[in-house]
Amino acid sequence: MLNGWFVLLGDAFFNGSIVLASFAAKLGAANWVIGLMPALLNAGSMVPQVFIAPYVARLPVKVVLYRQMALLRIASLGIVALGGFVLGQRLDLLLWVFVAGLALNGFFTGFSSLPFWETIGKTIPMERRSGLFSARNLVGGALAFLAGFLVRFILELPLAFPYPYAILFALGTLAFAYGWHVFGLIDEPPDKAIRTERISLSLPFRDFYFRRFLRVRILLVMASMVEPFYAAYAVRVLGHKGEIGLYLMVYTLSSVLSNLLWVRISRRYGSRSLILIGAALGALAPVLALTLPSSAFWMVFVLQGAYLASIGVGTSTYLVNLAPTDARSSYIGLSNTIVGLLAFSPVLGGLLADRVGYVGPMVVATICYAWALYAGRRLKLLEGVEPR
Repeated sequence: MLNGWFVLLGDAFFNGSIVLASFAAKLGAANWVIGLMPALLNAGSMVPQVFIAPYVARLPVKVVLYRQMALLRIASLGIVALGGFVLGQRLDLLLWVFVAGLALNGFFTGFSSLPFWETIGKTIPMERRSGLFSARNLVGGALAFLAGFLVRFILELPLAFPYPYAILFALGTLAFAYGWHVFGLIDEPPDKAIRTERISLSLPFRDFYFRRFLRVRILLVMASMVEPFYAAYAVRVLGHKGEIGLYLMVYTLSSVLSNLLWVRISRRYGSRSLILIGAALGALAPVLALTLPSSAFWMVFVLQGAYLASIGVGTSTYLVNLAPTDARSSYIGLSNTIVGLLAFSPVLGGLLADRVGYVGPMVVATICYAWALYAGRRLKLLEGVEPR
């Protein structure tokens, strides 16, 4: 629980859709580079998983690998923060140091994700996992909301660009470091027997319900091409620059408050319901972005915080619950690797935005979210439903 609180605090300082996108926009980066920022974190953390799953499955205590990777993840983010302090006069070089640091962090995170989920699967009962992640998001989101005040204050300091952002990245690195350290202290029970599962495409794909889940997950990750461009649209089209801290605050507050609702819905109706709700709200967000007046654009980030929280808790919990205990690494590793390969969709969104404007990725995202909502109705209900 403590790990989640500090990781979400770190996420506030490294928020891909708001902080990183606005940072890249102010650096003058092309839209495809802006889309690359969150893609590096998401894809890098997922793609290696299918390749290391056999190794992780044979480890009697998975959290050991998590501890080792934590040091490398901290170092990679340290590069990002340090670059902001020492390359203030070389913004062209700073951009690529920034990209390299994020890429390394995403790659090392790929070696940490499976040990994380395996440890969760071994220590938290199925019926309590949705509650765990909702509670993590609730308190962690509250910390991120408070961090939004700090982000707004730092970005308004009379300091030359990029030093305010360098301060944010340094604070985020410290928060991540403590959160990863705390998770490494978990007393994970060793496996009773060494697992020798092999990764085979036919193993999870023989599961009809896994194939249905993967289809929905792919649609959701394709729809995510729009996520970093709400902030870029606000900066470049609407001329909003000082409002970035405000947008982060309403985004995190929405995530916090919505989790109060998501935990109740998940316990009563299961994690599938969160996937459906997130897809429905995600389809609505681009419509609001294109129709709201400039003064009300903050409502887009309210909606974004709510539906990303719903999708995040819903898909993660659903996959862990769907996977058989003796093949959990196969299911999680294969699913995350396939999704990770498609997590570069924001780059495609950026190329589309360069061609036809920001309306392009917004329209495509609306279609993908709506399609995911339609397909998600046929997902298997895994968790029990409380009686009325």
